[in-house]
Amino acid sequence: MGGRRVPVEVRAEACREVAAGRPAGEVAASLGVSASTVRRWTARAAAGEGLGDRPRTGRPRIQDTATAVVSAVLATAGARVDTADYSTRAVAAATGLSQSVVARAMAQLASPPLAPRLRLVAVAAAYPVLVLGFAALPDPGESGPAARTRSERAFRRRGAGLVAALRSSGLGRWAQQFGTAAPPVVPPAVQSVLDAEAVDRIIAYDPRGIVPARSESVASTDLDGFVAEVGAVLRQVEAVPGSLLNALAATVNRGLEGLEWNDLSSSGLLHSESKNSDSTGPDPGRGRDPGSWVPDSHWLPRANLSLTEQLAIALRQEIIDSGYRSGDRIRPRTLASRLGLPQAAVEAAVRRMIDEELLDGSRGGVRIPAVTADDVIDLYAARLVLGSVLLRGLAARPRRHLVPVRQALRRVEAIAALRRGTDVDDADLRFQQELARASGLTQTARTFESLTRRLRMYISVLLLDYTPATDRILFDDRRILRALEVGDAAAAVDAWRGKLDNAVRHMAGIAAHRGFDVTVWARLTGG
Repeated sequence: MGGRRVPVEVRAEACREVAAGRPAGEVAASLGVSASTVRRWTARAAAGEGLGDRPRTGRPRIQDTATAVVSAVLATAGARVDTADYSTRAVAAATGLSQSVVARAMAQLASPPLAPRLRLVAVAAAYPVLVLGFAALPDPGESGPAARTRSERAFRRRGAGLVAALRSSGLGRWAQQFGTAAPPVVPPAVQSVLDAEAVDRIIAYDPRGIVPARSESVASTDLDGFVAEVGAVLRQVEAVPGSLLNALAATVNRGLEGLEWNDLSSSGLLHSESKNSDSTGPDPGRGRDPGSWVPDSHWLPRANLSLTEQLAIALRQEIIDSGYRSGDRIRPRTLASRLGLPQAAVEAAVRRMIDEELLDGSRGGVRIPAVTADDVIDLYAARLVLGSVLLRGLAARPRRHLVPVRQALRRVEAIAALRRGTDVDDADLRFQQELARASGLTQTARTFESLTRRLRMYISVLLLDYTPATDRILFDDRRILRALEVGDAAAAVDAWRGKLDNAVRHMAGIAAHRGFDVTVWARLTGG
């Protein structure tokens, strides 16, 4: 690193290594800096000073300003931060900075990964505390640590997105908001992470000093120190989940206040949440779900999804969290572990998904399918026709058949209130499936549900974000149900056509560079 600025988190790691007994000269040699520089860092750390660059006289440094600008861009990128949309070239074009300056800024936000030893499993932010919880990975034994799913560049980009969100969220203002009227109390959301048995290590931003001390935990009252500690530990995590990045992007503009995220795939992580989570397999949502399904009944939504549906949802989450792209190979054993199911059962379901063209098995192994914009528009056009048939059938049936549809709509409403775009999309697809099942047209409903599973996969591969369309989705769903309740088939079909037209135009608006052409949609549907 000679001649280059050493990231703060690397400096912090160097100080820890020296404190653990490693010679300063050896640490310096591994970083490409002088031993005196490492000793200067350790002296500042021992004195309680931050390890960031000290203010310099003269004109402001261009790189510092550029890093703040790049942080603001990456903080709102979500799970798409490791795509070409956020390459150094793309960010440079969007900000007007040079590509070399952007590259240096990204290098400052994330450092090269170390061997994975931890899993990031919980994050909670409630004034005046933010905590990150980590679980230790199982001992790899003689085989060594497991290889990461994505490349080093993708891993670093996701780490940069997380650090950028912490830096750009205005957490430093929390220290200026302290009052003396009320005694400091650890917020319940934060306490649930502190109490979770699966959490082995805690990093906290705690400017008021209210988090109780525990082993394997670090609490920083200084924001720079907290961000540096997070950056250092991120080098050791197995992955930076895309669902967490999406949650950070959705809350960064309000200072991360109210952020609650946890990895529900870790069994029993948070006791209060595991009791309230959906019983339908892996829940793509994070945190308590007020719209959880009620038990199975002939007149209520089906709570137990088929294994193929569970796998489709799990794959959607895996694509978001692990950053899979078209053509990437997936392993049934990994999915079996995630779902807690026998590998043979998962392999059988994967074969069915290949038959349905949800997965690609044409090149040996199992891979994420290639998806184009025309594929998605074609699929929406087919669902438009089938959905119209189903709605006409349902409008002619007794109103009691709408009971599961109303329940499904309540789920959409509950999740829409939380503004979780990925979850709203999933709840909306379930609402559509309940419409199909309630129609009584078994063959058409079966074909429609097959297309729904394919649509879920397409949306995942393209990383389409429906958060901005939440209100419109809810409006359209309510409009469809109102028409069905009065038996107006024409109005229901009209609302359905408007719903899908809104969806396609939303995709065209947020992903124009991917070739979404609304004229193709209009030609196929006569719109």
